[in-house]
Amino acid sequence: MWSFMCANIFSGFYSRYVLRVVFSLFLAASCTHMASSQSVRGVVYSNDGIPLPGVNVTLSPASAEAESDPIKGAATDEQGRFEMGNIPEGVYTVRFSFIGFSASEMIVEIKQDVLELETTLNPLVIESDEIVIARNKATDLTADAHSIAILEPEDLAKVRGQTLGETLEQLPGITALKTGPSIAKPVVRGLHSQRVLVLNAGVSLEGQQWGGEHAPEIDPFAPVRIEVVRGVAGVEYGMGAIGGVIRLEPLDLPYLPDQGVSGQLSMNGFSNNLQGAGALYLQGAAKAIPGLGWRVQTSVRKAGDTHAPDYIVGNSAFKEFNGSVSLGLRRENYNIVGIYSRFSTELGIFSGAHIGNLNDLLRAIERGEPSNEGDFGYDIGLPKQDISHDLITVHGDFHLNSGHTFEAQYGFQNNHRQEFDAHGRGDVDSRNSKPAFDLSLISHSVEFKFQHNPTDHFVGVVGFNGLNQLNKNDASGFLIPNFRALSGGIFARETWVNENVSLEAGLRYDYRWVRAWPRENGTRGAFVKRVSDYSSFSGVIGGIWQFQPQWSIGANIGTGWRPPSVNELYNFGVHHGTAQFEQGNPDLDSERSLGLDATLRHYSPATRLEFSVYSTSFDKFIYLFPDPEPRVTIRGTFPSFQYVQSDAVLRGFDLSIDHDLIPLLTVGVQASMVRGDDRDTDEPLINMPADRLIPRLTFHLHESGSLKQADLHVEGVFVSKQTRIPPNVDYAEPPDGYVLLNMGISTTFSMRQTPISVNVEVQNALNTSYRDYLSRFRYFIDDPGRSVVLRLQVPIN
Repeated sequence: MWSFMCANIFSGFYSRYVLRVVFSLFLAASCTHMASSQSVRGVVYSNDGIPLPGVNVTLSPASAEAESDPIKGAATDEQGRFEMGNIPEGVYTVRFSFIGFSASEMIVEIKQDVLELETTLNPLVIESDEIVIARNKATDLTADAHSIAILEPEDLAKVRGQTLGETLEQLPGITALKTGPSIAKPVVRGLHSQRVLVLNAGVSLEGQQWGGEHAPEIDPFAPVRIEVVRGVAGVEYGMGAIGGVIRLEPLDLPYLPDQGVSGQLSMNGFSNNLQGAGALYLQGAAKAIPGLGWRVQTSVRKAGDTHAPDYIVGNSAFKEFNGSVSLGLRRENYNIVGIYSRFSTELGIFSGAHIGNLNDLLRAIERGEPSNEGDFGYDIGLPKQDISHDLITVHGDFHLNSGHTFEAQYGFQNNHRQEFDAHGRGDVDSRNSKPAFDLSLISHSVEFKFQHNPTDHFVGVVGFNGLNQLNKNDASGFLIPNFRALSGGIFARETWVNENVSLEAGLRYDYRWVRAWPRENGTRGAFVKRVSDYSSFSGVIGGIWQFQPQWSIGANIGTGWRPPSVNELYNFGVHHGTAQFEQGNPDLDSERSLGLDATLRHYSPATRLEFSVYSTSFDKFIYLFPDPEPRVTIRGTFPSFQYVQSDAVLRGFDLSIDHDLIPLLTVGVQASMVRGDDRDTDEPLINMPADRLIPRLTFHLHESGSLKQADLHVEGVFVSKQTRIPPNVDYAEPPDGYVLLNMGISTTFSMRQTPISVNVEVQNALNTSYRDYLSRFRYFIDDPGRSVVLRLQVPIN
């Protein structure tokens, strides 16, 4: 009865009122001017424009005599904002101080209701015998108790045009689960899919993420910054963040009309598959409506078949087209941004993985390469995938009179996925063939957050998330049944911030209700209704101690949970994207994790170090396990897997070091190791990433004429053989370890006063034949060979 009542309440809320709420927010924001008491509020930034949390702000009467005692004080919140109220008229000194930065003061006269301030703190300049550098890393020392890896805009520009999974492989602790050369899915410390949440412009990406070859539907040119939270992060982000969170941040909109129309043109070329990629965005602010900013963006990618070192991987071409429109309105007390984006792609799948019978499958695995080398081309045949993803989101933040902040966000997503098998249905022509399965997932999400005014070193937030989903299968194949799911969560998190210590604690409660219609007996029998509901708590306690100006240590212990997804419960059939037969288990229970994470950080003028160790214990861990024998179907013979559940533990470390030996040379090392074990059988878990070591040399070249900021890098990628596997469970031995050589040069030069950024990279420079253990097609083909990549970025105005 409780499940039925909750389902109807949630469903009614979403279907009748959510659009009215969003519309009302727009009307209220556009028509209401919020009066305020006499107060001072503002934002504190670092010298590179990043908001600084935890800055101490004090207000003292300005006096020609000795320094007066402060009469007011506050600490900036996560967005760098602060507010102090109930201040008499007069002249005051406002002082800003933060560890690792030079303190700043300003004299202000308060004689109006609200005084808005904005200031920038500069990092301390630390001198050594060899080098003098001012680096803004103090924010990273105390940014978060979690282990966080970041791709800043300048780093992201050097890897543009690749999938999200390939892009994030630049970060320690992140690998990729690959299905052929065109599909890569991020793996965070051995976890992926439903255990890693992807936030796109603040909205949790909702697609068919259960599939190992279902890469996130993300325009690779859209994010300007990517942040990865490694480890349990379920308090603020919910059930899907049991393994980590990937936050994709778009470029802020311009709101000053005197800046005119600006933008950027990006162009990429890849030699291996003759891929061409490009993106263009234009943006500006309206003169007629102060505070109204806009942006339009589009990108396209098209690639032919990939070359392994010794052959062409047939039917591995792809094409992609994306676009977005953003509109924002900024006023004194509120800011509203609306975004519409569309992602669409067509991907060819290597046909050699689709085998007709058992003997052919065994021979293909033993042969280890395609039986017939194809010709290079851009045509996409069968099997293939067609995917589109539409996102509409509206986000508003409102600064209340008392200094509190209220945020609201609504998201609509329509994910449409079609997968076609190798033999075609109805017509062998790929253009007219019917899909093996045709899934549409429609999601409505809402989020409300209330952040109280920082007082007595405390910053806190409470919030609610809600999600309503409907999945519809429009094809004859029912690998995933039709279902409706409703979920909601409430959370609270409080942080205490001092000059060199911060402590945080959070608690969350989630509820999920699912009604599905699987077949009664696998692929046969009548459809039956199955209703299930799940609920539980998540929590975290953590802290950071900056024990020296250049050193900090952060630690947290968190618990999270995740209900079994619909595919894990009811899958039954051939998953054509991965060329394997998958079988669900309707008796699965929710899995729960308990994670401990500690991170040591050091940032000095010459050295940047981050070292994280972690241990995450899972009760009732859900994973795909190979069956002893392949499954023979009317569509062919395929490796067979089923979902099982066991207690497990994952342990490991991530390491990143960069050291400036001399002003012209930086030496860096990244390393990661994951150890996954089944606690019930005392055997290793299958499909864990192999150990990885990446040493790197970066040469900083002298500026010459119009040539500026030139860097030359050389790196090796050392990946060991995965020897920690359960015995006699896989269809082939794990591939050998491998060593790759990558190199590149990036620079900026001026042409008619326009700075043009150029990046040339050689991937797998020695054209090494190799197979990664996490490649889903490692049974049949090698990974890609050498590729020369050219990237250009040209700013507009």
